[in-house]
Amino acid sequence: MRRFIEWDSIEVRVNGEQIAAMAREMIARDPMIEKLDLRFTNGLLRVEGWVRKFISIPFTVDITRFEAKGTTIRIPLGRITAGPVPIPTLLVGLVRQKFPADVRYEDPATLVMSLDRFLPSFVAADIQKIWIIDGGLAVTLGRGGADLPTGGSDGSGQRQEQRNE
Repeated sequence: MRRFIEWDSIEVRVNGEQIAAMAREMIARDPMIEKLDLRFTNGLLRVEGWVRKFISIPFTVDITRFEAKGTTIRIPLGRITAGPVPIPTLLVGLVRQKFPADVRYEDPATLVMSLDRFLPSFVAADIQKIWIIDGGLAVTLGRGGADLPTGGSDGSGQRQEQRNE
């Protein structure tokens, strides 16, 4: 189906501070995670926080790359530590029930999610590449397009209708 607006490739940047705020909002309901911060520098996304398991324990997770294909994003978790002690990435699997419902966990230590989670329902695009840059992410979207929002201001429901066609 042809879209109102179409493109072959488009470059966008995603604000790291806003990603961090979204992450903190998601964990705010979980008393196990006391603090969470995301820092974006060229080639490295460092996730730092404190988890409470009887006592508060600091943790760090380094992410050095994102793997993108179609609308799926895979995020391999790199070095994981709790305080000065490295933690085997297998332990991350033990907390996977804490991830949002639309985030899957795959071995070895990889988070998997869909781009649909972040796009308005009236936009369709494939991801070609994601880079970690100072202050956020640079994303190259491949062929895609957008329609004018219908119904509400966010076009809610349209994506589901298109999938059912």
